[in-house]
Amino acid sequence: MLRRALYSVAASACAVALCTAASGAAATAGHRTATRNTAGSTAAKPAAVTAGVELETWLYPGSPGDSQCTAPSEYADNRVIDGALKPEYWTVTGKGKVSLETTAQGLCNAYSAAGVADIKAHSAYQYPTVSGMTTADVHALVSSSANRKAAVTQLTSLVSSAGLSGVDVDLEDYWSWSSADFGNYLTFLGQLATALHADNKKLLVDAPAMTADASFYNYAAVSAEGVDELEIMAYDEEFDTAPGDTCLPITPLNWLKQVTQYAQSQVPDPSRLVIGLPSYGISSPDPCDLNNVTGNIQYSQMEQSPGFSTAPSVIAARRDPSSGEIRWIDNGTLYDYVDSTALDDKLAVLTSLGVTKVSVWSLGGGNPWFSG
Repeated sequence: MLRRALYSVAASACAVALCTAASGAAATAGHRTATRNTAGSTAAKPAAVTAGVELETWLYPGSPGDSQCTAPSEYADNRVIDGALKPEYWTVTGKGKVSLETTAQGLCNAYSAAGVADIKAHSAYQYPTVSGMTTADVHALVSSSANRKAAVTQLTSLVSSAGLSGVDVDLEDYWSWSSADFGNYLTFLGQLATALHADNKKLLVDAPAMTADASFYNYAAVSAEGVDELEIMAYDEEFDTAPGDTCLPITPLNWLKQVTQYAQSQVPDPSRLVIGLPSYGISSPDPCDLNNVTGNIQYSQMEQSPGFSTAPSVIAARRDPSSGEIRWIDNGTLYDYVDSTALDDKLAVLTSLGVTKVSVWSLGGGNPWFSG
């Protein structure tokens, strides 16, 4: 469940401060610990930074030993005890069917009775995610009335029987949808919302980041289908980099402000709007090659990148003022990741705009959290 490309009318003007890796700087291998500095802090919810904000976070399945499998040990510090956990429990197949992902299949972070009990113990709300990442899969689901009906029944039945709070819908590849696909998507959301609301459950929908109206997606129209929370995935702005330039940061602060203000103009009720922030890294050839961007790099993997350093002086030199992110170039490759300070900077933008709900992509791999 990767958040890939995003849409904006124009890429934000962004002065990128880069620091090439110091000669002889060694990559730091191994797993991060709770005592590591702000480059990888795992501190629990710090009231001073996140006061007045309801926090949510996503986690997704993996095979035993994969870095994302550390997610339960991360949320065990109760960082979202007053907020929401959103584990991916379903994926959409090429035939438009919703397939349940379970720990019995050898997956971590997937559905099981024990897993449900664990997320309930560490959050106030639980919204398992249904994920569809290609236009073909989305089309197969939403264009068929039989598939829509079956999916609504399957999703609603599980959250009701398990006593969960609702469903998070993450159907992507928006920019490749036809107008008919979007119309059928709205129909599916409306049907799912009706079924969930009948059982006092909520519907959350993940949406692309936009700074203006677009032909392929409409926040207001989606929200009008009974969506309880529209979740704007405000990251991966690197995919809007102009040819020949160094990749843009994952979430430039000025762009984040533009995305948020546009979303607020379409969904003015703050209780129904969630802004998603990144906690991961990327790498790319420099100049930016959009076909060769490696995204969703977890912190435990980022530590192994050439030139990685936790030295405070190096971090300070590499911190990009336009995004707060840590960025450097080593042997023709750009590395960029979001640490706790960068998360704090992004959160400050949101709270200054009156945002009251924030979700983080994602837990696992020791990805940083807000500082404390």
